[in-house]
Amino acid sequence: MLRTYIFSETKSHWIEEENRLLMHDICAILDEESKTIYIWNGPKSTKERFKKGYNLVNELISSFPDSNFQLIVLKKGVPINIQEKLDSMLKDAKKEKDESLKFSRFTTIRFYFALLLSAVILPLISIINLSSSLFWSGTNGNYEVDSSTFENWIKISKILIIITLILLIINVGIGIIELENQTIIFSINGVIICIGLVLYLNYGIYLFLFQEGSTLYNYFISKRDIVFFLIVNLVAISFFEIPNIYKLISFFKTYRKFIF
Repeated sequence: MLRTYIFSETKSHWIEEENRLLMHDICAILDEESKTIYIWNGPKSTKERFKKGYNLVNELISSFPDSNFQLIVLKKGVPINIQEKLDSMLKDAKKEKDESLKFSRFTTIRFYFALLLSAVILPLISIINLSSSLFWSGTNGNYEVDSSTFENWIKISKILIIITLILLIINVGIGIIELENQTIIFSINGVIICIGLVLYLNYGIYLFLFQEGSTLYNYFISKRDIVFFLIVNLVAISFFEIPNIYKLISFFKTYRKFIF
């Protein structure tokens, strides 16, 4: 019986994986019948990564009751059953053109997808929150809102945009690690716009010229000013939201078999 493991560099240990393998991976194939562990070093792996995985292979061996295993690094003359197992695990990667599989690690594929999905959803929630102002009570062309509601209204959207900013900054780092230019460009674009939005929302009560009748605890804001404010936010968010939605869809299509 063959059992297969992939070395996780971020977690510094071997993880059992039976189905999928990338060209950048290091794979340990354990043949329990012959008491042998074969180490496969992907053609796109690095020497440093292989060295870390090889040094920690004793951790994998020690997890079995009978730890008397022979260790073989695969080069030429790969046993037929081992080659068939490798071919089976690599079939998904081989179906894609090399240029389309920019991401080299399972960890960054899954992490980036989760961050990108969050970075797409949170700005939409921010717009929905800001649009709730359209349901404030209105009179004589103005919206009426108490100071507490107004402050929370701005605060919620500002927090959502700040979180989005942090996620996009992390995505820039992932793009640099994976040398994926589209990820870097789209993320930097989002970072710049999010910084601008945070600074804009930080004006708080100074975002609007309060109308006659406003007090310290109750504000009257022109409906036209609210609509203009919403359009500014919608346009700004759209400039990075649309490219990231496109990236999310294309990324999912390319890497869906490695995400789940």
